[in-house]
Amino acid sequence: MEQDRSSQSRPPHVLVFPLPLQGHINSMIKLAELLAIAGFKLTFLNSHHNHERLVKFNNIAAHFERYPGFQFKTITDGLPLDHRRSGTWFLDMFEDTMELKMKESLREVLVNSSPPVDCIIGDGFLGFALDVAKELGIPIIFFRTSSPCCFWVYYSIPDIIQAGELPINGLSHSDYNSF
Repeated sequence: MEQDRSSQSRPPHVLVFPLPLQGHINSMIKLAELLAIAGFKLTFLNSHHNHERLVKFNNIAAHFERYPGFQFKTITDGLPLDHRRSGTWFLDMFEDTMELKMKESLREVLVNSSPPVDCIIGDGFLGFALDVAKELGIPIIFFRTSSPCCFWVYYSIPDIIQAGELPINGLSHSDYNSF
């Protein structure tokens, strides 16, 4: 996709795309606000369901009115709007429908964006966003919303296993679920 980046008079347009879970949305909306403060044009792409929750339980629209280049857009998360989204809903969505439905919706938003998106900041869990970014020739940055402490735990698990500290002797696999 040939993008019109010749216009240096406009601020860069960044699309921020979180995984449709509240903790990921919270982190990425704060990042989006920092970029808006710095003068970037921002599109925050959220699921219909989560955007409705933000509007219902938070004064989100009024908060972001102060940033003239900030806009919200919504796409499907792959589940029907009347789905309860409790229990294993995320696994249902992630494994069966999210990539199929969200990938095409992301592509549509990017193709129809005006001004064109100059960069995508995608949630680190949304690997399919890379496929769309490559296809359309848009740079992408993956943003991990977990804390440095969580990252360190993930990073250290192989060393802990190699040191023989995991699994913990005397505990069965099912015992780990009680922690």
